[in-house]
Amino acid sequence: MSKAKVIAAVGVVAVIVVVLAVYLAQQDNPDTVRIGAILPMTGQAAGYGKWMQRGIALAVDDINAEGGIGGKKLEVIVEDSKSDNRAGADAANKLVGVDRVPAIITALTGVTQSVAPVTERNRIVLFTLAVAPGLTDDKAFVFRNITNVANEVARMVSACKDELHLKRVTLIHINNPPGLWVAEHFRKQMEAIDGEVPAVESFQPDTTDFRTQLTRMKSSDPDALYILGYQQNGLIMKQARELGLKCQFLGITDCELPEVIRIAGDAAEGVVYTKAAFDLTDKGAAEFAAKYTARFGEPPEVYGATSYDAVRMIAMAIAKGDGDPAALRTLILSIKDYPGVSGVTTFLPNGDVQKPVELKKIEHGQFVPFSR
Repeated sequence: MSKAKVIAAVGVVAVIVVVLAVYLAQQDNPDTVRIGAILPMTGQAAGYGKWMQRGIALAVDDINAEGGIGGKKLEVIVEDSKSDNRAGADAANKLVGVDRVPAIITALTGVTQSVAPVTERNRIVLFTLAVAPGLTDDKAFVFRNITNVANEVARMVSACKDELHLKRVTLIHINNPPGLWVAEHFRKQMEAIDGEVPAVESFQPDTTDFRTQLTRMKSSDPDALYILGYQQNGLIMKQARELGLKCQFLGITDCELPEVIRIAGDAAEGVVYTKAAFDLTDKGAAEFAAKYTARFGEPPEVYGATSYDAVRMIAMAIAKGDGDPAALRTLILSIKDYPGVSGVTTFLPNGDVQKPVELKKIEHGQFVPFSR
């Protein structure tokens, strides 16, 4: 056989293998509806992945206990993005091309930006729990059911003005799209209230020594240090205190990652931060919290709740949409005042939502509502 024929034969076999894999993925359990999730189970944002996977697991259990989707069991195939954009895109290609899922849940801005071209091209619904503004803009099949970081910045700026009375706030951020966006937006918003951001420093995701940046920031004599860095927040706080920075620490949701307090220790005491509101006085949220705590041995937070709601809303749309991508998109966009455990959800025309943001603090090692 000629070399050309061998190459052609190998190509045919490869195509047959791919087609067979897709066929088997569709046929191995006709009584199951599958959707996908690409979560940061490892890497710098692994704490978020744990919370989200737990919320997804509870939603699957509840849906299946209620009879599934049209009598079929729901299964969520979880892939690890490794907190890495390329790994996220690879996982999306696998979920779309092999598992043939109609919808995917994901997190992290960079991962979402890498996954979205795959899902858009294949008309697959993508629910993101990432917070950077604009992720749903100009996308037909991308939705977000958590508040974006613009709302958190607005709440922090108002806190600096009205509750904390901070005028000079320095900022240190991880060098990624949301970090860069927050740095610029926060500076503009502070200047609008006659505040000042005298220094801004960034760092790479694998950084462990922040002393150079912190020393420069200390020289600007700030009233506060605004920290945006996933689990690195704890190390930044610890090293800042070791260098003699006595200013107020500020942050966002990252402050509730378990690694932060474990690493920072007493340095985390008094940190004030913003977070998407999670109202445990609501009956549905309280019932979710009780189930979550009973199963996992610790109380839930907002990312577990939003991932739970994402699965429930996707399942509801699949049940009504009969597998048609356009119908699935239309049904999700039509969701108004959905009484989720993470709060009431109404999708805007661009697939985004508006949800309230609360101000919290770390006090005696606990995450508590902020009070003056």
